Amino acid sequence: MDSIEQIGRNVEDAVAAALKALGASREEVKVEVLSEESRGILGSILGYSSAKVRVTRRAPVARPAEGEPQPVEREPRLAEPQPIPPRAAEVGEQGERSELAARAAEIADEIVRLMGLSAKTIVVEDSPEAVSLEIHSDDDLGLLIGKHGQTLSALQLVVAMMANRPLPPDDRRRVIIDAEGYRARRERALQSMAHSAAQRAKRSGRPETISSLNARERRIIHLALADDPEITTRSEGEEPDRSIIITASGGERERDRDGRY
Repeated sequence: MDSIEQIGRNVEDAVAAALKALGASREEVKVEVLSEESRGILGSILGYSSAKVRVTRRAPVARPAEGEPQPVEREPRLAEPQPIPPRAAEVGEQGERSELAARAAEIADEIVRLMGLSAKTIVVEDSPEAVSLEIHSDDDLGLLIGKHGQTLSALQLVVAMMANRPLPPDDRRRVIIDAEGYRARRERALQSMAHSAAQRAKRSGRPETISSLNARERRIIHLALADDPEITTRSEGEEPDRSIIITASGGERERDRDGRY
């Protein structure tokens, strides 16, 4: 047997098994790596693929018979030194990306694929403060977004944890994920909802309640009404779905005076 293909947990293990099967040393063989080991980004959930190598015994070198002149070994001619090209940056349709941004996009793509959706994640922002990703698809992304964006928020949390995990704490950044512009549309809807509720509170003198909001949505409403001197907002209830109470200035005093509510 002069050649063998062998698999192993990694290249080194595969080569060692092949050498043992051939009964050869490392110097006596030629090694071709057919595939390297590859661990799925979700670890034990996706598993890993083994390394595969082809190990071929080298042909024995013919030695001159005793008394024959020995071949003269000529010193190899040194090639002219070539300039080392600069390392190419990872550049695609989105330009240069950091390692964190590339890893976050890869993780998001894999999770979305496991959900049975055909989609592509692109990096729309890669700043020192945060990495922003946008998921695009010809499929309906309602399953990915979920009610009030709850599934999208869960995906964002998982991707951020996994992408940041290899980094030192000081190098970790926020990861923000959107799908087909959902977050921007939701933010505009919440702002419109907040202003409408504020107008109703001013007209009636009664507090208005906007229910079932996560922390990000509550912040949007608080900020939307922060510059209105006639309106105060407060949160109440239990996580994860708390409510915001919108009250017009003087509303409590009017209620105490006329007793209508």
